[in-house]
Amino acid sequence: MIDIMEDRSGLAALIEMIPKTDHLLIENVAVRHDLQCQGLASFLLAHAEETARRLNLPELRLYTNAAFAENIAFYPRRGYAETGRAPLPGGGTMVHFAKPVS
Repeated sequence: MIDIMEDRSGLAALIEMIPKTDHLLIENVAVRHDLQCQGLASFLLAHAEETARRLNLPELRLYTNAAFAENIAFYPRRGYAETGRAPLPGGGTMVHFAKPVS
C-alpha cells in the first residue's frame, strides 16, 4: 500500500507499507526536498503506526542505508530501535529498525 501527500506543486511525500504476518514493513518514506524538516515524515510514520494498529500488527519495521546519517538519527527519535545491520550487495550497510505499536 502506498499513501501519498500532494500540494499545489504535486507530490509532496509518500509512504509505502507492506503488511506481513507479524509486522508492518515500511518499505519507503520520501519527502520532496523543498518540504523536508517540516514534519511530513513524522506524520507519515504516525500514519503507518495507525495503519499497523488497524491491521492488528504489533510492530513496525523499516531499514535504511547506514550512509544516511540523518536517517540513522531520525528514526530513534521517533521510537525506533536498531535491531541489526547487514551488508548491502553493492557495498555499504543496511540498518534495520523496529518499533512496537503502542
